[in-house]
Amino acid sequence: MTATPVQQLRDMLAASAIPSSTGIHGRFDVMVPSAAGGIPVRIYRPTPAPDLPVVVWLHSGGFVVGSLDQNDEYLRQLSNAARVVVVSVDYRLAPENRYPAALEDARTVWDWMKAAPDELAADVGTAVLAGESAGGNLTFALSQQLKDHGAPMPDAQISFYGTAETRVSNPECSTSMLSPQDCEWFWDQYVPRRAGRADPYVSPARARDVTSLPPTLVATAEVDPTRDATEDYARRLAAAGVSVDLQRYEGMMHGFATMTGALQPAAALFERTVQFIDRSLYARETGDSRRK
Repeated sequence: MTATPVQQLRDMLAASAIPSSTGIHGRFDVMVPSAAGGIPVRIYRPTPAPDLPVVVWLHSGGFVVGSLDQNDEYLRQLSNAARVVVVSVDYRLAPENRYPAALEDARTVWDWMKAAPDELAADVGTAVLAGESAGGNLTFALSQQLKDHGAPMPDAQISFYGTAETRVSNPECSTSMLSPQDCEWFWDQYVPRRAGRADPYVSPARARDVTSLPPTLVATAEVDPTRDATEDYARRLAAAGVSVDLQRYEGMMHGFATMTGALQPAAALFERTVQFIDRSLYARETGDSRRK
């Protein structure tokens, strides 16, 4: 990927998006006001009920590629299965918009959601933050930032192989789809100066205090150049008293999680994710699951 122009990478990813086939009660786009001119978000609603919890979703793509269309089919399924309103964030991409642009957009959408906008009509007091790969990194980073700033935090967070630290911990797991060189290239687009990677909102594993973070689901792939660094972070969270559900998916490579129609482990992770949301949100509120 390091030899492919950025726009070509974006076009290739857009062309490979899984076609949407799952019905959904409501799906519409909104522009969230921001200092940078607005952030596009896509909202998924499984039913017209106004009291559903919210999942804020941050897509993958190494901070360089990705869009609202990338996970459309997956998020339709997640909204229906977990009975949540999903807010998918089209954050600004590098290298045109380097750190902290993506994190600022994620924070702006989170704050907008918490302000209970009319477009959402949901239980904004009950919300999960979730993401895949770069979006998983942003999930970790935003939760840390919200904690540090004393802001309303998610009730739970979900990260699919989000790089908790911008370093290659498993060079032996290089593949043609993601090599250590690719990882370094993506990070260079996002944070050009290596010294900047020590920022805890770039590498959440560098945070001094990780206590009091929300219950966390971390899924890693066996074949991933950043696997061990992320698993080490998950274990550090657990040691700090955070409730952590950590699972490595053997035989899987970075990027597998949303391929639920093609890969059985991805389908299993989907069910695990729905159960985690149910356990973290519905059961917490009622003492029992509301999903019957």
